[in-house]
Amino acid sequence: MKSLMLSKGLIGVVAIGFSYGVYRIFRGFTKAELRENIKKQIMKCYNESQNQGFVEPFDILQTFSKNEQGIEFHIKLVKSLAKKPVGHQQNINPLIEPFQPGQLVMKLQNYNILLNKFPVNPYHTLLVPQQFIHQTEKFSKEYLSLAYDVLSAVEGFAFFNSHPEAGASLDHKHFQIVPKSAYQSANILNHIKEWWFERSVRQPNKFTKLRYLKKTKHFIYFFNQDILQNKNCDEQQQQNQLYEAYEKLLMKCQVNDIRDLKHNLIMTQEFLMIVVRKQATFNGVSLNAVGFTGSLLAKNEQECEKLKQTRIIEILENLAQTDEQCYSDVDEC
Repeated sequence: MKSLMLSKGLIGVVAIGFSYGVYRIFRGFTKAELRENIKKQIMKCYNESQNQGFVEPFDILQTFSKNEQGIEFHIKLVKSLAKKPVGHQQNINPLIEPFQPGQLVMKLQNYNILLNKFPVNPYHTLLVPQQFIHQTEKFSKEYLSLAYDVLSAVEGFAFFNSHPEAGASLDHKHFQIVPKSAYQSANILNHIKEWWFERSVRQPNKFTKLRYLKKTKHFIYFFNQDILQNKNCDEQQQQNQLYEAYEKLLMKCQVNDIRDLKHNLIMTQEFLMIVVRKQATFNGVSLNAVGFTGSLLAKNEQECEKLKQTRIIEILENLAQTDEQCYSDVDEC
């Protein structure tokens, strides 16, 4: 009887939430199969949640581009962003149960995948610890690795805002993940990837900075693709690769207490990037990590006009912390 109850219990867990540990161990799914399942579930839930009215429509009212130093920045006026409340002023935590209808995509071991009510791109999701962790706390190996699985599933990128001055709107720790289509306007990320793949000699253990932002404190660290993209790469290897990059970036930023480090993280399948922030707003424009991908989103006509009138690189330079130091171990791309 106990054995039967246990068997039913395990089946129930898998059916309602795809618990990560149970799902991997008892079903024997490979990482590729897990990622494919995550992708299908995100697409299914997003499409259904639109009918339920949970996700705000991703309506672009205006779009234009500005080319600065070889980077074509894409600017969009997105109607739904004007409706987004200031999270730190909310009386409830929208990232814990009970969830709104259409919000929950998938339950994983210790984490939930949730839809973003105010998406910056269709199929925009959040990877959230089930237990409350402050946004300023350090990432665990497990968290980084699972975020990598989700972004790989949708072939997109993940971004993180550590603090209100870095664009965070909620204190409950969460990674945000957008799919492949987001790369159409993320030309800073495209520039970094193209620079890396065009190099005849690649040095995965060397830091990189963007040449047009070289006086700001930011660093890029490329993963060892021979390990991460190997079909035999196991969970422990993936965790170690990602966490090593994360630790090295923090060390490069000379961090004593990460809770005091106002920063953005951007993770792709190829690299991890950190931007140390000075402030959230410059000249009437507020940007989070997405701005440092080359895609800029305005929530109203006033912000849109400011983005038209001001050099984008000047905005990014003023949002990030200044760094005049010369580095012998840093390339420029």
